[in-house]
Amino acid sequence: MNTDLLIVGGDGDLALRKLYPSLYFLELNNCMPDDVRIIGMARTGQTREEFHQKIHTWLKKSIRDDLFSEEKWQRFADKIWFGRGDATNPDELAAVKQEFFTEDHQLVIYLAIPPKIFGTVCNSLNVCGLNHANARLVVEKPLGDSRESFLEINNELSRTFTEQQLFRIDHYLGKESVQNLLALRFANDIFEPLWNSKYIDHIQITVTESVGVGNRWAFYDQTGATRDMVQNHLLQVLCLVAMEPPACLNADSVRAEKLKVLNALRLIPHDEVETLTVRGQYSSGNADGEIVPGYLEEKSDKYEIDPNSKTETFVAIKAEIENWRWSGVPIYLRTGKRLNKRHSEIVIQFKQNRHQIFSVNHSEHKANQLIIQLQPDEGISIRVMNKVPGLDAGIPLKDDVLNLSFAEQAKKVTHDAYSRLFFDVLRNDQTLFVSAAEVEAAWTWVDQIFAGWDAKNVVPEEYAAGSLGPRSADLLMENDGRRWLNEGFELWCSLT
Repeated sequence: MNTDLLIVGGDGDLALRKLYPSLYFLELNNCMPDDVRIIGMARTGQTREEFHQKIHTWLKKSIRDDLFSEEKWQRFADKIWFGRGDATNPDELAAVKQEFFTEDHQLVIYLAIPPKIFGTVCNSLNVCGLNHANARLVVEKPLGDSRESFLEINNELSRTFTEQQLFRIDHYLGKESVQNLLALRFANDIFEPLWNSKYIDHIQITVTESVGVGNRWAFYDQTGATRDMVQNHLLQVLCLVAMEPPACLNADSVRAEKLKVLNALRLIPHDEVETLTVRGQYSSGNADGEIVPGYLEEKSDKYEIDPNSKTETFVAIKAEIENWRWSGVPIYLRTGKRLNKRHSEIVIQFKQNRHQIFSVNHSEHKANQLIIQLQPDEGISIRVMNKVPGLDAGIPLKDDVLNLSFAEQAKKVTHDAYSRLFFDVLRNDQTLFVSAAEVEAAWTWVDQIFAGWDAKNVVPEEYAAGSLGPRSADLLMENDGRRWLNEGFELWCSLT
């Protein structure tokens, strides 16, 4: 069956920066259907040639030189068309339909537009008959800013499309390193007997950025770190770490197990929100070797800064999953902007045997750790204790790491996260897409935190740009006799 792809908002920032480069990668990997037509729809007036030139300019910026050639570009460009029109207007959408689409083709519709007009565009799709049985709809976050607003958006989508037709993108799930969590857990029997509260002391999930909010200030001030990162990316990673083995590797089975994790997350009571969470907001400092402004000092011609903004640019949370496997295992989440480095990692800290036979050597016996590096350098390492070579009395120990780096493999990768997700949409595979029930459960948990912050008037703690974040985030773990693996990234770099 022939396939058509309609990108609504076809010459917008998201489409140019992310979508067309990802589709180019599919073409490069021979994963694009031969007969596919890609129609970028926008209100701006331009010819097909002008549209191609705009896409070509962005591809040259974002594609590695060794992966780009004019021959490959031309093959890709032959599949791209421009449809002028306002997708909120049924008549203009009908005109684009008449020019490009027939109902016997599979149709993928990508809404690269703000969620506030999802409903209006879906109504236009319905009126002009583009929501036929062979159609699929792809939507981007943010899907609301609370459970209530998400349900409003989802109800608008559901009036036109069934759950089986809806693909809710979380680009983190398209990352090779995140997908590798499934392989690590369920393709390696060595870990499964240890993957529970009997052997694991705690789990850390960290996603940090060295950049500030930049020109996204107006958007970010309405969102903040918790809504922007925790509600989707961090909780989805947590689900893959903590879920039970699915019956099989299909969408229904994987989504069902992830939903169980989200539903088992203990809601944080208002009277515990100050001890289990940390809010932060960056002030001026030195980041990446430059003096940078604080969040309230950012400047742009595009927006006005609210000098009294209480939006958090950093959040740390101590979470707990109330089920048999994870009861009593604290899970520490943290994410923030303008920190000392960009990195994402998962740390599985195993428990220590209380009886130590090596204490006579005055060695610091450290607990074993499984460190899963998601970015910027992907890989897995296991921290173990190893004997110091030599003729010393007894068996002196040192902290060492068994390292499995994916750096060389990463150099050979010819796609990105969006490419994988696009490929799955074309194959009608929803495994790496988020169900409505998952999004609702995640918002329910996050909404409770915001309600607690409001009830207790919890304001963000300042932290200097380029630092590790607020001091309270360290205390969150130190009060439990634990600490963040802040040296993990430097340790990793020294081994790769």
